[in-house]
Amino acid sequence: MKQNRFLIDGFVSTWKANRRYGLLVLLTVAVGAFINIWPAMILKDIVNMLDIGVTTGLWQNAFLYIGAIFLIGMTDFLREYGTTVFGQRMLLSVRRLMLNKLSRLPVRYFNNTPAGETMSRFTTDIDAINTLFTSGVVSAIADLFKIIGFIVALFTLSGTLGVLAICSIPLIYLMSSYFRKNIYKKQLIVRKKVSDINTNIQEMYTGISVIKSYGREEYFSRRFEPVLESHRIAMNGNSIYDAWFPCIMQTVRAAVIAGAVLLAAKFNGTPLALGLSAGAISAAADLFIRLFEPIEATASELLTIQQASAGIRRVDEFFSENDEQKDTVSGKGDPKDITVRIENLCFSYSPGTDILKDVSLTISEGTKAAIVGRTGSGKTTLLNLIAGVYAPEQGSITVGGVSPYDLPPEQRRRLIGIVPQSVHIFNGSIRDNITLTDETITQQQIEEAIRVVGLSKTVDALPKGIDTLLGDGENVLSFGQTQLLSLARAIVTNPPLLLLDELTSGLDALTEAHILEAIRTVSETRTIITISHRLSGILDADIVHIIDKGQIRESGKPEKLTEQEGWYTIYKRLEESGWRMA
Repeated sequence: MKQNRFLIDGFVSTWKANRRYGLLVLLTVAVGAFINIWPAMILKDIVNMLDIGVTTGLWQNAFLYIGAIFLIGMTDFLREYGTTVFGQRMLLSVRRLMLNKLSRLPVRYFNNTPAGETMSRFTTDIDAINTLFTSGVVSAIADLFKIIGFIVALFTLSGTLGVLAICSIPLIYLMSSYFRKNIYKKQLIVRKKVSDINTNIQEMYTGISVIKSYGREEYFSRRFEPVLESHRIAMNGNSIYDAWFPCIMQTVRAAVIAGAVLLAAKFNGTPLALGLSAGAISAAADLFIRLFEPIEATASELLTIQQASAGIRRVDEFFSENDEQKDTVSGKGDPKDITVRIENLCFSYSPGTDILKDVSLTISEGTKAAIVGRTGSGKTTLLNLIAGVYAPEQGSITVGGVSPYDLPPEQRRRLIGIVPQSVHIFNGSIRDNITLTDETITQQQIEEAIRVVGLSKTVDALPKGIDTLLGDGENVLSFGQTQLLSLARAIVTNPPLLLLDELTSGLDALTEAHILEAIRTVSETRTIITISHRLSGILDADIVHIIDKGQIRESGKPEKLTEQEGWYTIYKRLEESGWRMA
């Protein structure tokens, strides 16, 4: 996506749906520039009438003055209302674009980017962009029109006062520019520190059970203090400029207004005195006061825009992330032969750290294959590649002749079921956790999956059956039950290929036996690939592949591998002697 393209797309979609609010903003901006000079012109007439002792029509002018002030207030209110509504709806459009972008990002992004970083871009940085529309660009344009109107009014009173007003603007701009640039730099630092805070909080919140179990609350609190302190220092640096800016501006404002009044007044023998009437002097003073308000506001709004640009820059970086690239393959129907073919496969998460090296193997349809290796040998990575989570860097993987990575998600789920080692339970019902809100999955399919994995009695005993809520603050299943729920999630679409990742790791013997029996039930007509770091963890394997340091070291039927002196035999002896193959 081109730089800041998301802003243009968000604005266009919002304008199409909310044109009336946009037109309201434009109308109030134009009208505001005209009616803001009314009070000064009315004040001129009132003071001149009082100066010569005329009271006829004084009340009418007084009510006109009040009416002008009321109209200015109503115009500002309508402009702010239209801007806020339009800005919030544009914010919604941008967040939708971000959510759509998030769904297109590859798994590598989520592996390499802290969750707190992404959360910060969706919250803090987007809120900063919101100020760009609610109190930034539109307000700056409105104030610019007001400034033009006030200068024109001053020129009608006196060309000299008009020139003085114009000459004062560069001074204000140069001063505000200095502060603007420094505050922008500080804001970039502050936003990075906020992101660090979010990342640390997310890490501690996720691992709170471990922290509590080991009594490490004080350690993590101490570790968090430098992060908070760096944020405080960054905020202080920003606050110094924020504090000095209005003070200096008010001083300059007072000096210019005093000079304008002195210049406009009648002084005998003073060649520079303009000799304006008392009413004109009052109007000039009022116009200068009103002139400096939008100038100061514009400077502040430019600061807001600069601060928002820090958020825009970070969100733009998010949109600049490369989308997941796929040569989508669909419309071929269900493959007839669910054979898994892996040829010369190489893969790494980062340059120079090869996880898999020239892996080649074939798993025929209906085969129960086990991939065994120590922790870090590349087992789970290989399983994720077969599942289509990652694309191979070199070589190829096909399931039924099709690359699983290039399959549309809805077709891949009906071809491949995967049961990960770490089961994630979403906040939602049992139904939602099994279907993942896939509306094409029927009630009958859900009930059948629950029955096959042996969860029927557990689900029936829950308050609302399959509509019982799970997750934070709701009902909680045991670890073994969540594994069975994950298995039901994998088989609910009846996929012919099932991938199992360390399924029985951490289970007691009774629960493990229950889960293994459920797997035997669901695997009768399926191709099964299971990975384990223990030979005892493999399930009725027809063939075993030993993997070590990203390479297949040995393959064959278990009984054949037992007869020969190789990797399988060594692993088996080590396990039997009590060694853990971690």
